[in-house]
Amino acid sequence: DSYVKNIFDLYNPGDLVKVMVIKFDKEEKRLGFSLKASNFVDDDDSDDASLSDEASSSEEDSDEEEEEVKDALDERSDGEGDSDSDDENFVAKMAAKMEQAGDVHSDNDSESSDDSSADSDDDSESDEKSLEQRPEESLPQAMDANVGFDWGSTIKPTKITKLAESSDDESTDSSSDSSGDESEDEDAGFKSSHKARKKAAAKRREEEEISRREAALADGTADENPETAADFERLVASNPNSSEVWIKFMAFHLSLADIDSARNVANRAFDRIEFRQEGEKLNVWTALLTLELKYGTDKSLQETIDRASQHNNPKQVYLRVCEMLDKAVEAASSSVGSGDLEATTKRADDMFKNMCKKFKSKKTVWIAHFNYLLKGSRHEEAHALLKRSLQSLPPYKHVETMSKFAQMEFELGSPERGRTIFNALLENNPKRMDLLFVNIDKEVKNGDIDKARALFDSVVNPVSNDRKQKFKFKDKQMKSLFKKWYRMEEEHGDETTRERVREEARNFVAKSKSGQHQS
Repeated sequence: DSYVKNIFDLYNPGDLVKVMVIKFDKEEKRLGFSLKASNFVDDDDSDDASLSDEASSSEEDSDEEEEEVKDALDERSDGEGDSDSDDENFVAKMAAKMEQAGDVHSDNDSESSDDSSADSDDDSESDEKSLEQRPEESLPQAMDANVGFDWGSTIKPTKITKLAESSDDESTDSSSDSSGDESEDEDAGFKSSHKARKKAAAKRREEEEISRREAALADGTADENPETAADFERLVASNPNSSEVWIKFMAFHLSLADIDSARNVANRAFDRIEFRQEGEKLNVWTALLTLELKYGTDKSLQETIDRASQHNNPKQVYLRVCEMLDKAVEAASSSVGSGDLEATTKRADDMFKNMCKKFKSKKTVWIAHFNYLLKGSRHEEAHALLKRSLQSLPPYKHVETMSKFAQMEFELGSPERGRTIFNALLENNPKRMDLLFVNIDKEVKNGDIDKARALFDSVVNPVSNDRKQKFKFKDKQMKSLFKKWYRMEEEHGDETTRERVREEARNFVAKSKSGQHQS
């Protein structure tokens, strides 16, 4: 009994239904029906029986109303020829209305809503007219006749009319569909043309790239700047002993985040490079060690160090690894807010200690450790390490080791400590002019020109110097000393200082000649 907005939600065209006649308009030749279920609560018979019972009950209630209904039905049966035609026309009309409403609703929802509202207005007006004509005591319960159909047409549509309406609807639908299809076709055509232009542009770019690569291969510039794996393969095939090419090939794979391929390239390089090219192989091993240090684990790094030590000089392998760790510590200390400085420093300390333990008789490893500690401003640890190195190294390596340590003190530590070490070395080795020259060079580089002049003067004029009895240089060595002194004065002195050097040289020559005549 609730309001039904769309009759198609309950019934389909062609369904047999049970209705109650609630109004009759003889002038307009209209009938009003009701499909409410409450009108048939006590009726359990079939549809045909219910229709006959309803007719008989209506006769008992109002003979006059039944008479009028029969007359109207007779008139309609005379004009239409058969009582079944009402049902047929009803079904056909319902189908046509459904088709029309469905098409219009699919094309434009607002039009279908307007049509349904108009139909409901017509039905409501006809209901009001019929209800006004009937007496109040014979009026049934108010019913909603708006069920989605137009029951108010006075003339039954013929087949020609229905065909015309359907053709109009189809033409309207076809026109709207065609216009929609045209717009869709235009959009599809625009999209397809846009895709075609993009494909054409991509093809042109590809052809240009191919032309550029062919030109680069023709003039040889492709070998200078390889860009693909094929370029690198061609380079390593033409120059298999070049470690630079192999390392660039590894860097190419690392730029693509393909670490395994970079390792495979390194292993291929070990097999392709000739065994006589030890330096080239060591370079590739260094690149592989760098890769493991940055992207690998401690276990993989140690395994790579062991493999490299089997195929190269173990001391050189450890020196390369320690150098890389030293740079890693510098990078971690220079970066602000780096949290891995402590871990990196500990890793480097362990590697340096392990190297000095393995090669304690090699001065190079100790010097590398000195340099690492002094760069980190760990001077006390460096001096303690110097004492340990002198205990482990043979005596003939002590002078060279202390000289290197003194030079590092000038550069990274305290120049005064460096002077003290050089003074001790010169006192113990008065004939080592190389030590004197190294000391002078460090003083000049440090900016102490006066101290460098004092060193020259202590050799040329030993009268007022404590070392007068210890410096014993030959005339040829003294000639080299004067030349070095004069070059220093040309660069850092003036005409007066240069004249003094010339005067000292003339006096030395005169003394040397007089000494030879006396002898």
